[in-house]
Amino acid sequence: MTHLPALASALAGAVACLLAAVGLRPVRRTVPCLTGVTLAAATAGAVVAVCGTPDRWVSAILLAAAAVALLGLIDDVGALPLVTRLMVETVAAGGVVLCGVQVTLTGDWLDGPVSVMWIVAMTNAYGLLDRLGGALAAVAAVTGAFLAGTALVLGDPSLAVLAAALAGACLGALPYGRARGRVRLGPAGSLFAGSVLTCTAAGLTAGRGTAVVAAGLLLPALAAIVGAGAYAVRRPRRASRAAGPARKAAPALCGVSAGSGTAGLAVALGWVPAGAAATVTAATAAALLCCAPVRRGVFARLRHGYFSARLRHDSSTAHPRYDGFSARSRWMSSGMPAGDERPRGRVPRPRSAGNPPPPFVRRG
Repeated sequence: MTHLPALASALAGAVACLLAAVGLRPVRRTVPCLTGVTLAAATAGAVVAVCGTPDRWVSAILLAAAAVALLGLIDDVGALPLVTRLMVETVAAGGVVLCGVQVTLTGDWLDGPVSVMWIVAMTNAYGLLDRLGGALAAVAAVTGAFLAGTALVLGDPSLAVLAAALAGACLGALPYGRARGRVRLGPAGSLFAGSVLTCTAAGLTAGRGTAVVAAGLLLPALAAIVGAGAYAVRRPRRASRAAGPARKAAPALCGVSAGSGTAGLAVALGWVPAGAAATVTAATAAALLCCAPVRRGVFARLRHGYFSARLRHDSSTAHPRYDGFSARSRWMSSGMPAGDERPRGRVPRPRSAGNPPPPFVRRG
């Protein structure tokens, strides 16, 4: 590995960061839905400025990512059916696979469908990170930087420049978030970043052994898998209230991405066996995905059933009663017979909670 590919990658990242920072300043104030388009333009502009005309793989990845970014922009302006989105994403992923960017797990015709399904699934998984407290920009910056280093180690400077450009563009978008490390890229930006990262990882593993392919696909996507699982099992909250765990999602997922990226570099350098890295990564992802539903699903239902039974026990003294239709406890009279399950109306809200005042108010 010479110093010229590393210098080109660093230059692409710096150019993309500058273009994104300059382009997002007026866009975020006037047309926020064009944030993803600006991110895609900054990434493609940096690649063209550094490499000139990109090669076949990079061109296919950029075209497919631009197609899904346009799909995300249309979905942001007017909602699209899920079937339509999946069809367009499948066609875009199929075009990338036809250009040679595919996984080689079996060496047979099954590699094509598996590659398409993996690209579509991981693109949408990265898109969910944008809804998890705006963690996608930081995660994509870290993942893109480690993918660029891995590509330089494997001797693929074109994919290194592409990954570095995406990392620089996402890094340039971070100052425009509401909080440190959290910025919403929108459907267009999230789908573009997810498609570029997934296709780059698939391109780095093309033509290699089964263990290397499994490690190369799972390690960069570990943060996306964990984030998508956390988003799927999160507790619903009010729109006006900031989600507490979502504030910590960005640094936590960045740590996961940095750890998996370091493991990917170790596998590329030959310091860690690829099979062991793939096994540990798969076990870690499965454990993290299974832990969250158990903590928030089974245990929560057990606690709810236990306390409901405690609140509904028969007693001769006054005790709070909790029903499933109202989220507040009401005190029952001690003279009420035990086992009385007659339906009761809701407690009227106080006037300060939004009830209108009486029509006539006596003054004086």
